[in-house]
Amino acid sequence: MNNNFFPNFWRFLGLVAVQVLLLKQLTVSVGEYFNILLYPLFILFLPIQLATPYLVLLGFAIGLSVDLFSGSIGVHASAGAFSGFSRFVIFSMFAPKGGYSGKEPIFSPAHMGWQLFLQVSVLFFLAHLFWYFSVDAFTFVYFGTITLKTISAWILTMIFVWLYTAMFNPKN
Repeated sequence: MNNNFFPNFWRFLGLVAVQVLLLKQLTVSVGEYFNILLYPLFILFLPIQLATPYLVLLGFAIGLSVDLFSGSIGVHASAGAFSGFSRFVIFSMFAPKGGYSGKEPIFSPAHMGWQLFLQVSVLFFLAHLFWYFSVDAFTFVYFGTITLKTISAWILTMIFVWLYTAMFNPKN
């Protein structure tokens, strides 16, 4: 079996559990502007050399898992698939001149450094959150609300992304 399977499998299960059991409950109890979406870290921490169609499918799978347990219908699945696609575009913007060498198995601070990791994760989560709230509202009539929710969720999510990455220090 591939060396990358088990770390990603446990990350998938752990992030879905934290998202559904803890973070969703915080949103319900505190209010609609208190959103923390941590499950996209699964997509961000997938192997760098993984092809985009697999990223889209895995993003859809983790989003659908969150949807099944949180009662939303396809919103997280849509955002997960979008994030799987946009990851390639964002990684390409920050790629070294010769591309990624394959020596760095995942895009984490242990392999890329904190500065590059935070730059990429800022754009990645901003794109994910804007897509999520746009699909959730399903109309741009609420563009102001979508923007406010995106900004507040982005700030809260980035704090938790930093904490998660500093605590678990993913290397595989």
